[in-house]
Amino acid sequence: MQIFERDHGPFDRPQGYRLHLDADAISACKEVLTPELNALFEATAQWVEPYTTILGKDLSVIKRLLTEDDHGDVWPIRSGPPVHANVDRATLRQILLAGLGDRLHYGKTLDHYESDAQGVTAYFSDGTIAQGQVLVGADGIRSAVRHQRAPHAETVDAGITAIYGRLPASKAATLVPAETLEDIFTIASDERKVFLGLGSVHFPTPPHQAAATFAPDIAMRPQDDYVVCIVGGRHQFFPSDLHGATGETLQRTAATTIEGWSEQASSVIRAGDPSAFFLVEMYTGVPCALDPPSNVTLLGDAIHAMTPTLGRGANIAMRDGALLGRELKKVAAGEAVLSEALEVYERGLVDYGFSVVREAAQIGQQRMAQNPLPV
Repeated sequence: MQIFERDHGPFDRPQGYRLHLDADAISACKEVLTPELNALFEATAQWVEPYTTILGKDLSVIKRLLTEDDHGDVWPIRSGPPVHANVDRATLRQILLAGLGDRLHYGKTLDHYESDAQGVTAYFSDGTIAQGQVLVGADGIRSAVRHQRAPHAETVDAGITAIYGRLPASKAATLVPAETLEDIFTIASDERKVFLGLGSVHFPTPPHQAAATFAPDIAMRPQDDYVVCIVGGRHQFFPSDLHGATGETLQRTAATTIEGWSEQASSVIRAGDPSAFFLVEMYTGVPCALDPPSNVTLLGDAIHAMTPTLGRGANIAMRDGALLGRELKKVAAGEAVLSEALEVYERGLVDYGFSVVREAAQIGQQRMAQNPLPV
């Protein structure tokens, strides 16, 4: 197996901070990671109460909504009650990349591929070429693999702009309700459906200390506890010239967007690290069918990108990866041919993945005035 990554390193660009993982992702980690790496994952994850908390514009608690899981027909592998974790994206990425060594190649942007009965040849923009039996496009919402494998599969503007930032937990403790530090997520919104979302990341054991115990060959980045803050809403409620804006400008814009709320709400934004704010414009995949596969397939946002209203995107992608690995093991063992294994995988990918895309879009319309999916 070889992995070709267009980023120039694991921390090359801002992609978000906190991820919410449910039993789909937690089961996938348990299935694919070594016992040592899974122990490192569990030691650095914040195990949270299964609630999304609704706040008023003054950050008072209105109600807590129980989050129930839907895991499909083969999940979860992990026994026991539903489990939820808030994790730091960069820490999780380091764990998932551990042990890949020279199989991971950075700075590789796919230009196109060619496939036939003998295999797949991938051509990269820097002139390098790679050959293999199967190509998996896990290259995100603007996937070059999807453009060729399924050119009819669309992504569309969800109509939502969001500014992401983070503030140290030491500051957040006096500014946010206790539920923010205990639950999956807390969110407040106004009559415009402009929202302020807050989610904590607490490391029970600091990553570099946990690595020393469970995986001493990994040099984990030191990380401190924090709360991610997100101000978002329809594009029209944000200036049109934010692309390329500094973190300081984005922080001021986020605070201005909710300046009609309470002083408590805007103070959360102002308490953040100015350099940590960045802009996201949300897109979503459009459910569609896929032609029968041969030796090229897709994974995660490359095929079923979704808006974050359910907090399920990473979970579904990790579920995809575990399911694909399971099917490819059958091929390696001579228990299935590649095209049949990929067809089984893609049947689940389409049915399960796109059902979550639809649900995320529906909830997104209700909570943040997201554009409806095309009919």
